[in-house]
Amino acid sequence: MASGLLFASILGCGDLFRPIVTSVPPVEPSAQPIKYAVVTTCGNNTNASAITIDQVCANSTVPGLASVVDFAGDTLTVRLNLGNGPRWAVIAPNSFGNAGYVYTTNADGTISSFYITTQVETNNVFTSTLLKDAAPNTMLSTTKYLYVSQPGRDSIGVMQSSNGLQAPGVFLEIPLIDPRNPAAAQHPVNLVGNPNTQRIYAISYAASQRNSDGSCSASGPGGTATGIETETNTPSSALPLGLCPIYGVMSLDDRRTFILNQGSGTVSVIDSEQNQIDTNSNLANGQTGIPAGQIPVGQDPVWADIYNNGAILAVVNEQPNAATGTLTLINISVDSFGNDSPNFGKIIATVPVGNDPDSVSILQDGTRAYVANHGDGTVSVVSLTSNTVTKTVSLPQEPCTASNPNVLCTIHPISIAATTGTPTGKVYVVSPDTDILTIIDTVDDTIGANLQLTGNGIQVRLTSP
Repeated sequence: MASGLLFASILGCGDLFRPIVTSVPPVEPSAQPIKYAVVTTCGNNTNASAITIDQVCANSTVPGLASVVDFAGDTLTVRLNLGNGPRWAVIAPNSFGNAGYVYTTNADGTISSFYITTQVETNNVFTSTLLKDAAPNTMLSTTKYLYVSQPGRDSIGVMQSSNGLQAPGVFLEIPLIDPRNPAAAQHPVNLVGNPNTQRIYAISYAASQRNSDGSCSASGPGGTATGIETETNTPSSALPLGLCPIYGVMSLDDRRTFILNQGSGTVSVIDSEQNQIDTNSNLANGQTGIPAGQIPVGQDPVWADIYNNGAILAVVNEQPNAATGTLTLINISVDSFGNDSPNFGKIIATVPVGNDPDSVSILQDGTRAYVANHGDGTVSVVSLTSNTVTKTVSLPQEPCTASNPNVLCTIHPISIAATTGTPTGKVYVVSPDTDILTIIDTVDDTIGANLQLTGNGIQVRLTSP
């Protein structure tokens, strides 16, 4: 009897098991970061065979355009008129330190500037007129100033300020002088530095060093790297370079600057901290005839990118007499004190890529480098783990003539920019003989989108990595 009551008591307690269902919201892909690709295009008289980016639209007589492309949606948000013949574009930091302002040099002797926003009604383009005969080509932005190469005046123009001033004006002109030949007119071709660096370098060579067809003369003096102190805007050095220097990059820590000597087939190394040529004996790699402070690479090095976390410098060599160009990967590691490591300057690998490569961009995670091959209309995907080409992406061909759209021709990419992202990174490619922006998804290195621009492509820049 007692046991039965106990059983009844247990049944009546009300603590019976009941399943509980908890709703789980669906897991969606992570939002893509807010960033943009800015593409400059040419209105007319595009030179698809130009040796450098700044020459693609140098003969244009109508306004060029800048197109702002949203990274997340692969959509063109705004399109803006620039000056006649855009030549070079930079993205400058705004007052918050974020990339927000775009500046372009133009063949008509002006600077165009605008703030990046998706609101069309607030996208005003401002114009600054440079000094007479400036003929601006390249430029560099720091947090305080905008530096403009002025080959028409053998000088660098300093504008204040790139830090949010909409229409800056030149307030200072820095003449470029080669102490080895003070009377020679200097042709500035590039400016190298970081936004907060102590000094930048203006790269120049004697105007007579280029032949009439644009090729580099095999004789004559080398170029010059003029150090400019960014606090005072005064020259502090004039360092010797190889023949026909064409492009340069600075390490993120500002300790080393690397200048590509197209005519010499070398890379000059500058110790930026000491403001002098790096004379580490590793640099010549045991090869005779290589001047101190230079690393031999391949024929006609024209572009470079740095993977700072892995201390790798990637240099593309056009190799005009070969079927394929090459990508030279160089160890640029330094110790905690800023001294060259034992392997600094040594070649990691020389990777065959496509024909006549013009540009390279390293993905920020250090897994791959993407090379735009101007000669065969392809992009080489280079693994930085195996140091081999893992894939070749063929860009869409274009009709050779408007009258016969069924006959297709290869396009010739000249500018490339790669960036990471979730679920996929993107690689942006533009060519001077097409109005198409090709976007490659890095998740599988296939073409994800082709956006139609207005005008043929010159250069592509990213607001953030």
